[in-house]
Amino acid sequence: MKVEIKNEMIPLITEFVAELPLVRKHSRYRRELMKMLSEQYKKVDNQRLEIVKEHCEKDDKGKPLMKGDTVNIPDENMKKYQEDVAELMEEIYVIEGGNNRELIRTMRTILLKFENQEYLGKESATYDYLCEQFKVDENLEEEMNN
Repeated sequence: MKVEIKNEMIPLITEFVAELPLVRKHSRYRRELMKMLSEQYKKVDNQRLEIVKEHCEKDDKGKPLMKGDTVNIPDENMKKYQEDVAELMEEIYVIEGGNNRELIRTMRTILLKFENQEYLGKESATYDYLCEQFKVDENLEEEMNN
């Protein structure tokens, strides 16, 4: 059992699950998932900052030049910068079974609990994405035996 989540989806997923009304075990596993995703997104953000440093203008000491409150990325570097960030955001964070088996099972249960809820816009897209990644529509018994 494993769940694969694109880096770009982490903030939406964190926001979505934070708003679900859950108690006891479900709430505990939600917090665990949010903690895992938060730690991963900190790593992603650090990598994004490294990409910014790689593509920005620098002074004679190699420090990034600021334009107001932001780092200045010259036009000739902008396309490559955007490609590198897009690639980073498309990378996959994997939650493997093993120690996370119960978290994955519980998240499936939570998602099933909210399948008759109406969602709009990004909430709908996020719920659908979560259902795909946690394989909500697949038979749990079959996967556990494989």
